[in-house]
Amino acid sequence: METSKNKLLDRILKDARDEAKTIVKEAKRSAEILLKNQRQSARLNSENTVYSLLKKAENEAEIIKGKVATDIKRRASWIVLAEKERLVTNVLNEAKNRLLNLQKSEKYLSILEILIVGAGTVLGGDKLEVVLNENDSNLPLKLNKLEKEIANETGVKTQLKLSKQKTEAVGVIVKTVDGRVFVDNTFKAILRRRERELRLKIARILFRS
Repeated sequence: METSKNKLLDRILKDARDEAKTIVKEAKRSAEILLKNQRQSARLNSENTVYSLLKKAENEAEIIKGKVATDIKRRASWIVLAEKERLVTNVLNEAKNRLLNLQKSEKYLSILEILIVGAGTVLGGDKLEVVLNENDSNLPLKLNKLEKEIANETGVKTQLKLSKQKTEAVGVIVKTVDGRVFVDNTFKAILRRRERELRLKIARILFRS
Protein backbone atom coordinates (compact mmCIF):
# COMPACT_ATOMS: atom_id res chain seq x y z
CA MET A 1 0.00 0.00 0.00
CA GLU A 2 2.80 2.31 0.91
CA THR A 3 4.52 1.48 -2.31
CA SER A 4 1.47 2.37 -4.33
CA LYS A 5 1.26 5.73 -2.60
CA ASN A 6 4.92 6.40 -3.36
CA LYS A 7 4.44 5.50 -7.00
CA LEU A 8 1.41 7.76 -7.22
CA LEU A 9 3.37 10.58 -5.61
CA ASP A 10 6.30 10.05 -7.94
CA ARG A 11 4.00 10.16 -10.93
CA ILE A 12 2.30 13.32 -9.71
CA LEU A 13 5.71 14.94 -9.13
CA LYS A 14 6.90 13.79 -12.52
CA ASP A 15 3.78 15.17 -14.19
CA ALA A 16 4.22 18.38 -12.26
CA ARG A 17 7.86 18.68 -13.34
CA ASP A 18 6.93 17.91 -16.93
CA GLU A 19 4.17 20.48 -16.82
CA ALA A 20 6.52 22.99 -15.24
CA LYS A 21 9.07 22.33 -17.98
CA THR A 22 6.35 22.79 -20.58
CA ILE A 23 5.21 26.04 -18.96
CA VAL A 24 8.80 27.31 -18.79
CA LYS A 25 9.38 26.27 -22.38
CA GLU A 26 6.20 28.02 -23.51
CA ALA A 27 7.10 31.07 -21.46
CA LYS A 28 10.55 31.21 -23.04
CA ARG A 29 9.04 30.85 -26.52
CA SER A 30 6.45 33.55 -25.76
CA ALA A 31 9.21 35.79 -24.41
CA GLU A 32 11.31 35.22 -27.53
CA ILE A 33 8.32 35.96 -29.79
CA LEU A 34 7.52 39.09 -27.79
CA LEU A 35 11.15 40.20 -27.90
CA LYS A 36 11.29 39.53 -31.65
CA ASN A 37 8.09 41.50 -32.20
CA GLN A 38 9.41 44.35 -30.07
CA ARG A 39 12.67 44.40 -32.05
CA GLN A 40 10.76 44.36 -35.34
CA SER A 41 8.42 47.09 -34.11
CA ALA A 42 11.40 49.15 -32.93
CA ARG A 43 13.10 48.69 -36.30
CA LEU A 44 9.93 49.68 -38.14
CA ASN A 45 9.50 52.70 -35.87
CA SER A 46 13.12 53.59 -36.45
CA GLU A 47 12.74 53.23 -40.21
CA ASN A 48 9.54 55.29 -40.12
CA THR A 49 11.29 57.97 -38.07
CA VAL A 50 14.23 58.05 -40.50
CA TYR A 51 11.86 58.15 -43.49
CA SER A 52 9.87 60.93 -41.85
CA LEU A 53 13.04 62.93 -41.20
CA LEU A 54 14.25 62.40 -44.77
CA LYS A 55 10.87 63.42 -46.18
CA LYS A 56 10.84 66.51 -43.99
CA ALA A 57 14.38 67.37 -45.12
CA GLU A 58 13.39 66.88 -48.78
CA ASN A 59 10.35 69.13 -48.34
CA GLU A 60 12.44 71.80 -46.63
CA ALA A 61 15.04 71.53 -49.39
CA GLU A 62 12.33 72.00 -52.04
CA ILE A 63 10.97 75.04 -50.19
CA ILE A 64 14.47 76.54 -49.91
CA LYS A 65 15.16 75.78 -53.58
CA GLY A 66 11.89 77.47 -54.54
CA LYS A 67 12.71 80.53 -52.46
CA VAL A 68 16.20 80.73 -53.94
CA ALA A 69 14.82 80.37 -57.48
CA THR A 70 12.23 83.07 -56.81
CA ASP A 71 14.88 85.35 -55.32
CA ILE A 72 17.16 84.80 -58.32
CA LYS A 73 14.30 85.59 -60.73
CA ARG A 74 13.43 88.70 -58.75
CA ARG A 75 17.04 89.87 -58.71
CA ALA A 76 17.36 89.13 -62.44
CA SER A 77 14.18 91.14 -63.11
CA TRP A 78 15.57 94.05 -61.09
CA ILE A 79 18.84 93.93 -63.03
CA VAL A 80 16.99 93.82 -66.37
CA LEU A 81 14.69 96.69 -65.35
CA ALA A 82 17.63 98.76 -64.10
CA GLU A 83 19.51 98.18 -67.37
CA LYS A 84 16.43 99.07 -69.43
CA GLU A 85 15.96 102.23 -67.37
CA ARG A 86 19.62 103.13 -67.91
CA LEU A 87 19.32 102.67 -71.68
CA VAL A 88 16.09 104.69 -71.87
CA THR A 89 17.70 107.49 -69.81
CA ASN A 90 20.76 107.49 -72.06
CA VAL A 91 18.60 107.82 -75.18
CA LEU A 92 16.51 110.56 -73.55
CA ASN A 93 19.65 112.46 -72.53
CA GLU A 94 20.98 112.15 -76.08
CA ALA A 95 17.67 113.49 -77.39
CA LYS A 96 17.93 116.44 -74.97
CA ASN A 97 21.45 117.20 -76.16
CA ARG A 98 20.42 117.09 -79.81
CA LEU A 99 17.43 119.29 -79.06
CA LEU A 100 19.66 121.87 -77.39
CA ASN A 101 22.02 121.73 -80.35
CA LEU A 102 19.13 122.76 -82.62
CA GLN A 103 19.80 126.31 -81.38
CA LYS A 104 22.84 126.27 -83.63
CA SER A 105 20.98 124.97 -86.68
CA GLU A 106 19.19 126.81 -89.50
CA LYS A 107 15.91 125.17 -88.46
CA TYR A 108 15.94 126.75 -85.02
CA LEU A 109 14.28 130.04 -86.02
CA SER A 110 11.28 128.30 -87.57
CA ILE A 111 11.05 125.96 -84.55
CA LEU A 112 11.06 128.96 -82.23
CA GLU A 113 8.28 130.60 -84.24
CA ILE A 114 6.19 127.42 -84.06
CA LEU A 115 6.64 127.35 -80.28
CA ILE A 116 5.55 131.00 -80.01
CA VAL A 117 2.41 130.39 -82.08
CA GLY A 118 1.59 127.29 -80.05
CA ALA A 119 1.94 129.12 -76.73
CA GLY A 120 0.04 132.19 -77.98
CA THR A 121 -2.81 129.97 -79.19
CA VAL A 122 -3.07 128.23 -75.82
CA LEU A 123 -3.25 131.64 -74.12
CA GLY A 124 -6.09 132.67 -76.45
CA GLY A 125 -4.29 135.52 -78.24
CA ASP A 126 -4.72 139.20 -77.30
CA LYS A 127 -1.74 141.17 -75.92
CA LEU A 128 1.16 138.86 -75.17
CA GLU A 129 4.83 139.12 -74.28
CA VAL A 130 7.54 136.83 -75.64
CA VAL A 131 10.36 135.93 -73.25
CA LEU A 132 13.58 134.67 -74.88
CA ASN A 133 17.15 134.11 -73.82
CA GLU A 134 19.78 136.71 -74.59
CA ASN A 135 20.95 135.10 -77.84
CA ASP A 136 17.47 134.37 -79.22
CA SER A 137 16.25 137.91 -78.54
CA ASN A 138 18.51 139.02 -81.42
CA LEU A 139 16.99 136.62 -83.95
CA PRO A 140 14.92 138.08 -86.84
CA LEU A 141 11.54 136.83 -85.61
CA LYS A 142 8.59 137.83 -87.81
CA LEU A 143 6.26 138.80 -84.98
CA ASN A 144 3.66 140.35 -87.34
CA LYS A 145 3.31 137.04 -89.17
CA LEU A 146 3.08 135.14 -85.89
CA GLU A 147 0.37 137.53 -84.60
CA LYS A 148 -1.75 136.75 -87.66
CA GLU A 149 -1.27 133.01 -87.23
CA ILE A 150 -2.34 133.19 -83.58
CA ALA A 151 -5.32 135.38 -84.49
CA ASN A 152 -6.37 132.88 -87.17
CA GLU A 153 -6.20 130.06 -84.62
CA THR A 154 -7.99 131.88 -81.78
CA GLY A 155 -10.22 134.38 -83.56
CA VAL A 156 -8.77 137.09 -81.30
CA LYS A 157 -6.67 140.00 -82.52
CA THR A 158 -3.18 139.46 -81.18
CA GLN A 159 -0.22 141.69 -80.40
CA LEU A 160 3.21 140.23 -79.63
CA LYS A 161 6.14 142.10 -78.17
CA LEU A 162 9.51 141.02 -76.89
CA SER A 163 9.75 141.14 -73.12
CA LYS A 164 12.59 142.90 -71.37
CA GLN A 165 12.71 139.86 -69.11
CA LYS A 166 15.14 137.17 -70.22
CA THR A 167 15.27 133.42 -69.64
CA GLU A 168 18.36 131.25 -69.36
CA ALA A 169 16.64 128.36 -71.14
CA VAL A 170 16.53 127.47 -74.83
CA GLY A 171 13.07 128.01 -76.28
CA VAL A 172 10.38 130.54 -75.41
CA ILE A 173 7.99 131.62 -72.66
CA VAL A 174 4.86 133.48 -73.75
CA LYS A 175 2.80 135.30 -71.11
CA THR A 176 -0.03 137.75 -70.75
CA VAL A 177 1.05 141.37 -70.24
CA ASP A 178 0.06 141.24 -66.58
CA GLY A 179 2.25 138.15 -66.16
CA ARG A 180 -0.49 136.17 -64.43
CA VAL A 181 -0.76 133.47 -67.07
CA PHE A 182 2.07 132.02 -69.14
CA VAL A 183 3.02 129.05 -71.26
CA ASP A 184 6.54 127.72 -70.85
CA ASN A 185 7.64 126.35 -74.21
CA THR A 186 11.33 126.14 -73.43
CA PHE A 187 12.89 122.86 -74.48
CA LYS A 188 13.49 121.90 -70.86
CA ALA A 189 9.84 122.44 -69.92
CA ILE A 190 8.55 120.63 -73.01
CA LEU A 191 10.74 117.61 -72.24
CA ARG A 192 9.67 117.66 -68.60
CA ARG A 193 5.98 117.64 -69.59
CA ARG A 194 6.46 114.87 -72.13
CA GLU A 195 9.15 112.82 -70.39
CA ARG A 196 6.83 109.97 -69.38
CA GLU A 197 5.42 109.73 -72.91
CA LEU A 198 8.91 109.88 -74.41
CA ARG A 199 10.22 107.18 -72.07
CA LEU A 200 7.39 104.85 -73.11
CA LYS A 201 8.04 105.49 -76.80
CA ILE A 202 11.80 104.97 -76.39
CA ALA A 203 11.19 101.75 -74.45
CA ARG A 204 8.88 100.42 -77.16
CA ILE A 205 11.51 101.13 -79.81
CA LEU A 206 14.44 99.69 -77.83
CA PHE A 207 12.74 96.61 -76.42
CA ARG A 208 10.29 95.73 -79.14
CA SER A 209 10.00 91.91 -79.15
